[in-house]
Formats: sequence, C-alpha cells, structure tokens
Amino acid sequence: MPTQPLTLTDQHRTLLMHVLEDAPGHYTWRIVVEENCGGAECDSTIEATSEYTSRAEAEAACWAAGNQLLNGPRVASEARAT
Repeated sequence: MPTQPLTLTDQHRTLLMHVLEDAPGHYTWRIVVEENCGGAECDSTIEATSEYTSRAEAEAACWAAGNQLLNGPRVASEARAT
C-alpha cells in the first residue's frame, strides 16, 4: 500500500521520508534530503541498511534517522504529508 512521504524541516534542510514495502511483509525506508544551500543542487538520499517486518517499525527507524539529521529532534505533530 503506497503512502505519502512525511516531511520534516529545519532552517538548513527538508527531509522527505518514505516507507516502502519491497515485498509482502518486508519494509524499508528512504530519506531524500533537500539542502537549503542557495542555487546549488545539494540533494542526497539515505537508505535503510536493513528490512523491517512491519510498516510501523520501518516508520520508527526512518523517524529516528531523520531526527539525527535535523537541528534538534522533531515531534510527530511537526510532520506533514506531502
């Protein structure tokens, strides 16, 4: 079941956090990092190094990885679907 990515931002970057189902019961995540660095293209992608057995586990791991990239942790109310 495809879902919309969640977006988190700080003053330096925007994170588009995707949870993907590779095969039934096998989930992973990917974060697209859009850097706010003026006119230069500075985007990058970070992918999970393991699979998860549930969407909830993959979302939690993605959230934890994303929070490490931002200036200060974010709470769920700050996320927005894109």
